[in-house]
Amino acid sequence: MGEESHFMLPVNARPSLFAVGSIKRIVAAAVVVGVGAGVPVVAATAANAAPVKSAPVHSVQAAAPQAPAGYTVQSGDSLTKIATTHHVQGGWQKLYDLNKSVLTDGPDKIHPGQHLTLGGAAPAPAAASAKPAAATPVAAAAPVANTPAALQALAASIVPANQLASFDQIISHESGWNIHATNPSSGAYGLPQALPGNKMASAGSDWQNNPATQLKWALQYMNTVYGSPNAAWAFWQVHHAY
Repeated sequence: MGEESHFMLPVNARPSLFAVGSIKRIVAAAVVVGVGAGVPVVAATAANAAPVKSAPVHSVQAAAPQAPAGYTVQSGDSLTKIATTHHVQGGWQKLYDLNKSVLTDGPDKIHPGQHLTLGGAAPAPAAASAKPAAATPVAAAAPVANTPAALQALAASIVPANQLASFDQIISHESGWNIHATNPSSGAYGLPQALPGNKMASAGSDWQNNPATQLKWALQYMNTVYGSPNAAWAFWQVHHAY
C-alpha cells in the first residue's frame, strides 16, 4: 500500500511469510426366655436339628437394621441408656411418656423384665459422607491459532464467497498470513499491510493483535478503494501492490 490517496500503494516488496478405574447353614436353637422367677429356659440344640444340605450363598447387601418396636429392660439399664442405644426421638423424656403405664414408679426406677414401647425411633446416625470431589476445572478456551489455515478459515467467515479467492491472493502476497508482518522500510503492518498500521483502528482498537479486526479492515479498504477484492486483486497483478 502506498500514499494516502490510495490508502496503500506499492512501497517496497512486501514480505512473504508463509505458514503451520461353602458357607454352611446352621439351624440355631430357638431360645425362649421366661420373664419372672423360676421359669426354665428351653433351648433346642444344634445336635437335635435336622441336617440340611449346603446351598450356594449369594452375596447380598444387608438391609439397614430396623429399630425394634419394643424393648425388655435388662439389668443395668436406664431410660437414658435405652433411648440413646435405640435412637428414640425425644430422648428419655419421650420414652418415659410412652411408657408411663408401665413405669409406675417414675422415670428413675425401672426394673428388669419391664417391656417398653420405643415408639418412633430416630434413624441411626449415618456415617459421615465422603468429602465431595472437587469439581474438575474447566480449561479456558484456547485462542484461535494464528496459522495460515486458521486465518484463512476466519477470512471465509468474513469475506463473501465470490470474493474470497482474490482476497486470499492479496493477503498471501502482502503478508503471508502473518498478523504481525511489518515492512522494515515503510512500516506497513499486519495481514493487509496497512500503511500506516494504525489506520486499522477504524475497525477496532485491537487491530495490532486481532486477525478478525485486520481482515474486516482489509475487506472494507478493498471495497472502498477498488470496489471489491476481485478488482483489488486485478490491480495488484499489474502493479504488485494495491
